[in-house]
Amino acid sequence: MTVRRHSDDYFDAARPSVASAVRTILARRPPYTQATEVEKDTLFKAHVRPSWWLLGTDMTVQLQPSSGGTQVITETKSQCFILGDAFNCYNRYIRDFLKDLQAEIQKQRE
Repeated sequence: MTVRRHSDDYFDAARPSVASAVRTILARRPPYTQATEVEKDTLFKAHVRPSWWLLGTDMTVQLQPSSGGTQVITETKSQCFILGDAFNCYNRYIRDFLKDLQAEIQKQRE
């Protein structure tokens, strides 16, 4: 069984600005490895591994234009043999990413 988590958030910034912020965040190591931009300014994939002793998980970030801003759809997907998320790690990965994204977008505006 695979653990999947999903978040759909709105940012009041143009998609190229949000994409630039996503690139900056995914370039940070750890926790992000194997980061790729699948579609320019639209779809990003990375592997999240916050510690060497924890198994990593796949994360997908999709950007969609939405009424003057950008909708950011973030998903995590564990390995198939993970049966649950007792410590709520997968939601924390998304929450931390979105917090960093908000901070990076704010930094770009300054």
